Amino acid sequence: MTCARSGGSCPGPQGNREVRQKLPINRVSIGVSVPPEIPATLSAMTLPPLASTDIRPKFDPLNLDQLSRNLREALDGQRREPLESLEEFPGAGLYALYYKGDHPLYAELKSKDVPIYVGKAEAGNSSYGDPPDETKPALFARVGKHGASIAEASCNLAVTDFDIRLLPLDDVWIVLGERALLRAYAPVLWNTLMPGFGANPAGTARDNARSIWDSIHPGRPRAKGLLCNRRFTRAEMEARIRAGIAVFSLEESDPSRETELRRLRGQRANMIWSPAKKGAADRRLRVYRPDAFLSENAAFGLDLTEVRWVAVGDTSDALPDPEEVAEVNTLAAEQSGV
Repeated sequence: MTCARSGGSCPGPQGNREVRQKLPINRVSIGVSVPPEIPATLSAMTLPPLASTDIRPKFDPLNLDQLSRNLREALDGQRREPLESLEEFPGAGLYALYYKGDHPLYAELKSKDVPIYVGKAEAGNSSYGDPPDETKPALFARVGKHGASIAEASCNLAVTDFDIRLLPLDDVWIVLGERALLRAYAPVLWNTLMPGFGANPAGTARDNARSIWDSIHPGRPRAKGLLCNRRFTRAEMEARIRAGIAVFSLEESDPSRETELRRLRGQRANMIWSPAKKGAADRRLRVYRPDAFLSENAAFGLDLTEVRWVAVGDTSDALPDPEEVAEVNTLAAEQSGV
């Protein structure tokens, strides 16, 4: 392209590289007096070339790191209230549960202002596109269900062991906000390393497994009659939980904290048992660790006389554990961006 003003080459739409190149002083033809030191100074200046694909980064207010910080600050600024004294209120939003009891497994949590569980309650049903109804006590009702679950696990938990923080929000922020809180407080024990607390009740089939949460905190009627956890013994669960709590003791600026988080996320269990694959002629349970299978079920008082199972050494035919899938998804939410 010829420039009408100078007769030389004129940068077109893709001329960013040319514009950012060093400008030859001897081609400047301007009808003004230029001090002699200025051309020498300009000649010594060389701007780095900028590729035509280079783009100045834009500020993203919905960036998960930024959103996590904002929501954590907002939630941390709310008053901690005793769970047992919460009164009904309308609206939806986010919440965080804090443990303050005497269970030895959680001893280190009592001195730390970190949640043991975070969750959400929407005013509408986002899955079906229902409009939000801010007059309904969605957040209060959700928290109330958790209180009932804790009360049922009366062997080693009590509602008085917990405080709660509440953050009312519009529905548009709630789903994204829950994920941001998981990232901000990672690892959140009852969301990740101890799944089962906020899950819907499992079916009554004998090939359903007890969740990690129900293994550590027995007593909920929904878990009665369920077989032991498919992946962990209780001793293995407790070791994993203690490792997660130890991460809380590390400063966020400590590089070993992220290393330990990655290690926790990458851990895979030594499967104890699995249902038979769909369509398999042999419908017996596949048991890969018979000693653990027998001792764990005995600890929960299960009668295995009617349970048909076979010891198998190879775990290649084990079905994916739904609890592990949910756990991996939550751990990924803690780690990844939106």
